[in-house]
Amino acid sequence: MKKNKNFTVKRYFWPLLVLLILVVGAIWTNAGVMGHLPYQGNTQPNRPVPLVNQPPAPQGGASVSPQTAVQVQEGISHVVSLVRPAVVAVTTPLNNGMPAASGLTRLNPYQGSSGPVGSGFIIDPRGYVLTTFQTVGRTKQVRISLFSGGRRHYDADVMGVDSQTDLALLKIRSNETFPAIVLGNSDLVEVGDIVFAIGSPFGFSRSVTMGIVSSNRRGMTIDGVRYPDMIQTDATINEGNDGGPLINVRGEAVGVNMAYYKPNNQYSGISFAIPINSVLASLQAAVR
Repeated sequence: MKKNKNFTVKRYFWPLLVLLILVVGAIWTNAGVMGHLPYQGNTQPNRPVPLVNQPPAPQGGASVSPQTAVQVQEGISHVVSLVRPAVVAVTTPLNNGMPAASGLTRLNPYQGSSGPVGSGFIIDPRGYVLTTFQTVGRTKQVRISLFSGGRRHYDADVMGVDSQTDLALLKIRSNETFPAIVLGNSDLVEVGDIVFAIGSPFGFSRSVTMGIVSSNRRGMTIDGVRYPDMIQTDATINEGNDGGPLINVRGEAVGVNMAYYKPNNQYSGISFAIPINSVLASLQAAVR
């Protein structure tokens, strides 16, 4: 049987026409959609993407510069230089041969070759010196050593003592005018305040140590005496610091160094000072 060529053409014509219409429609639709999209071309060179988020830039005044550290250092040096001339060494003629202290105890003078050596500080230009009873004991006269303008020695009279509060007041035998420390307000002392202890630990005169206030109202009992509001500090204090001042960053005396805690005679970094406000009433009556 012969094949009908016209039948073959007609048989595939309509399917091909439908397929062609669908292809043209698809191309037309895609062209229209692409024409309404914004251009996504790469207008900038490729840049690396950071793997870690960068910290924000410090705000104004928040960063610490080397200049800031220099200013802090200069401030500390200035305060210390103002106070040190008024800090003295106190030598008593009696060598009591006191045993080494252990536990919570009052500071003892350092047993030097010329006698026990403690510390004190001038509180009045006329030559009044504040120290501790533990420093002078029952003696009536002591030797004062000043270190401003060259080492100078003076005799001083013990004007009064209070064994309960462990305080003593001396008067230098001289009509000279002496550098004096400004007395601060110990009621304003706060935990974390920077403080300086100045004295003659182990005979090293006018040594300065720095620390912070660990507690501003520490109640404790020492040798049977109750102290309700001692200033606790981690500034290093040793034998010979007894009677020396505890100084704030303004250069004011806020306490009198008088005790430490040494378990088994080991340094612990726990020291105590009598708040200066606790002795102001007695001082005002004695220094006229």
